[in-house]
Amino acid sequence: MAGWHWDVSAPEQWLSLLGSALILLAYALTVARPGQRRLYCSISLTGGVLLLIVAMIYRNIGLTMLELAWIAINAWGLAKR
Repeated sequence: MAGWHWDVSAPEQWLSLLGSALILLAYALTVARPGQRRLYCSISLTGGVLLLIVAMIYRNIGLTMLELAWIAINAWGLAKR
């Protein structure tokens, strides 16, 4: 695709991959083994923070807003317990 540049040597790319993997891991664990909400929210929150950093590096307002909401939802889930 034109415009895409896959530079895996850039640290923000690794943050993005790790953040996405953590969010997907937390979701998979929630589906497979419900009942440990605190752990899953913590994993998901960490992934959200990593993706927020990447969104801010690239000044992507849509992703920034999404990750802020994601972080808030997971923080609420942790505080609720």
